[in-house]
Amino acid sequence: MKNCEAHLTSNMWSHIKSILPGLIACAFVALSAKFIAQHYNAPAMLLCLLFGISLNFMSKRDSTQKGIDFTAITLLRAGIVLIGARIMLSDFMALGGEMIALVFFATISVVILSLALTKALGLDRELSFLIGGATAICGASAALAISAILPRSKTLEQNTLLSVIGVTLMGTVAMIIYPVLIGYFNFNDQQAGILIGGAIHDVSQVVGAGYSISENAGDMAILVKLMRVFLLVPLLLIFVFGIGRPKDEEKTTRFPFPLFLIGFVLMMALNSFHIIPEVMTAILKDTSKWFLIMAITAVGMKTSPKALLDLGWKSIFLICSETVFIFVIYLTFILMQ
Repeated sequence: MKNCEAHLTSNMWSHIKSILPGLIACAFVALSAKFIAQHYNAPAMLLCLLFGISLNFMSKRDSTQKGIDFTAITLLRAGIVLIGARIMLSDFMALGGEMIALVFFATISVVILSLALTKALGLDRELSFLIGGATAICGASAALAISAILPRSKTLEQNTLLSVIGVTLMGTVAMIIYPVLIGYFNFNDQQAGILIGGAIHDVSQVVGAGYSISENAGDMAILVKLMRVFLLVPLLLIFVFGIGRPKDEEKTTRFPFPLFLIGFVLMMALNSFHIIPEVMTAILKDTSKWFLIMAITAVGMKTSPKALLDLGWKSIFLICSETVFIFVIYLTFILMQ
């Protein structure tokens, strides 16, 4: 028993040591960006992203790669879970059936558009599922989940990588441009949150764009975004039963369900029933903010604009068309209110 405990402790310390350099690098860059943002009245999230992109080389170094990956994925999810401590179930209910219908309509429409454009451009149907699902649901995470349930093929890995890179880069561009457009349209926090949460791909990018406008806009954006993420499982089931699998394909293949959603809902439920003390809520709120600015810094470090050159014009056109399409759906909804 003692040998087993010693082995587990050794592995834990080994893991901590492997992620510590990258974690410290993200914390230092995030602190620097926040300091500059406070002095120049600039959006901290946006500066974290831009600083991170300028330090993209760090994500390729052996000493910092694991820590940056940990910050961009695990710390981000932890930050989103803690956001639940300041949101009530009544906030979700307040979105209403109209918003649920809008999210469902936008998701299905993007997938259908992806299938149509892919056929017109002569691209693989496999690519339409990957890019369409990633654009409609939650970016790279959705692409990886869809890839896990698609039949194995010679092009699957390449198409998955192409989808992840393309949708991530397009989402990063949207994260920078959409807050500017929102300022041009003079939207309020609720309208800004609906547009960002509905039209930007990855959860981390929604966090960055939403909270760069205001805390209320960020909270609304997260609510709308998580409604989209909840549609991941139904979409995967549609793909599974709609596509089928070859007979020799492994039938037990599983897809990665975003478990952080359960944590978010649990924290939101605890807050709704006033189980979390006010003092603890304030601590969790501040912790969430720091986790998120560190995570968005790491996302920036993992983003390489040069990778866009490897996509090819047809794939770029497909991703851009779907991105603009889902943006227009939510923009039209807001303008008609």
